[in-house]
Amino acid sequence: MSQGKLPRVLVISSVNPLKGTGTVAYNFYRALKNAGIEADFLTKDPVPGHPEILYVLPEPRRRTLREHFQALRSHYLGRFIGQKGEHSFDYGREENPPVDPRLITRRITKPYDVVFIVFWYRLLSYRSVEAIYDKLHCQIHFRCPDNHPVAGGCHFIGDCPRYAEGCGFCPGLRDGSAHDFTASNILERKRILQKVKPIVYGNTHMQRIHARGALLKRYDRLETVYPLVDNAFFHPIPKDEARRQLGIDPGKRFVLFFGANSLTEERKGMSYLINALRVFKSAIKEKADEVLLLVAGHHAGTLLESLPFETRNLGYIPFGNLPVVYSAASAFLCPSTDDAGPSMVNQALSCGTPVVAFEIGTALDMVLGHNTGYCAKLRDSKDFAKGILGLFNASPEEYAAVSSACRDIALERTTEKSFVKNFLSVYRKYQ
Repeated sequence: MSQGKLPRVLVISSVNPLKGTGTVAYNFYRALKNAGIEADFLTKDPVPGHPEILYVLPEPRRRTLREHFQALRSHYLGRFIGQKGEHSFDYGREENPPVDPRLITRRITKPYDVVFIVFWYRLLSYRSVEAIYDKLHCQIHFRCPDNHPVAGGCHFIGDCPRYAEGCGFCPGLRDGSAHDFTASNILERKRILQKVKPIVYGNTHMQRIHARGALLKRYDRLETVYPLVDNAFFHPIPKDEARRQLGIDPGKRFVLFFGANSLTEERKGMSYLINALRVFKSAIKEKADEVLLLVAGHHAGTLLESLPFETRNLGYIPFGNLPVVYSAASAFLCPSTDDAGPSMVNQALSCGTPVVAFEIGTALDMVLGHNTGYCAKLRDSKDFAKGILGLFNASPEEYAAVSSACRDIALERTTEKSFVKNFLSVYRKYQ
């Protein structure tokens, strides 16, 4: 398919590769395999019905006393390390990785040219990466879905300035000090970074964060990449058909869809969305009856009572039903204020559904300036409402052009072919 010998690749991702966001990693693996590249997939736990997927931890059995303690420690991690607020830590010090690195390296039984790491959660640490590198001496690629690999331990840095200074005085810890574990982690990670020299992938938004951090400041192995979406699965379905399947009243001509795994998570921006919807409603006045909100996710709680339009709570949407929901929507709303993606933005675009988002995450590459929706100023609810109103007032011809542009950019940037081409280009650049 391209010049030179193809690399042997091991994809590592901690979460179930066949469920939810875990499929992001599996799509990478499948794209490599479909391109004729020798690839294996390693995850944390066994995946029933898929013996080809390697796993680190053994089949369920009676735990040893040490394993039982580690499981309890992981479950109550926030209390152990004095966690507070919205900050999330997978483990404390680098010296205490979530899974013994020896268990991981024992499952690697053949040579590879590239180890492609996606999700780290409750499996990997920098110490694990060092152990893998010491065994294989190959290229290590980080495909960062959050900020964990570039900060002192948290998954999303939010507005915290400490990661640019080398962490310490962590606002996510009750007893944060100059020498707390986040500061010592940065020093240990720097040591391992200099030894392993990983290639760090990210979209435009993520690379800006990486480049500002103490760990990757002036680092010369940062690569900007686009997401990968299964565009055969996520594809446009005629709106009338999709809405019929969902039982949506034909009188609801403008359907807005939004969701998140946890709707109460502060960085998902639901408070800004509520304000934006109120501004939008005041602008359309008596036409408000034409609007329907579709909401997906856990912990909707009082959020539903705060929404100013007729709302249908879809709860958890089975993965196979997502294309119908995206296609039924006139727009997908993404009010996240701190997010690497989310992947729902890319999935919506693949279904030909415009996106209204803040100027962060994948929207900077896929929405801003591409006639595929609207990027509002960060945390500006009025500007977000302006984006929704623009789509509401669009003529059928204008809307059709936007919808077509959504599908076009998906097919241009998020296909298996484009991912493999970029991956091989990066691999050969650092050979």
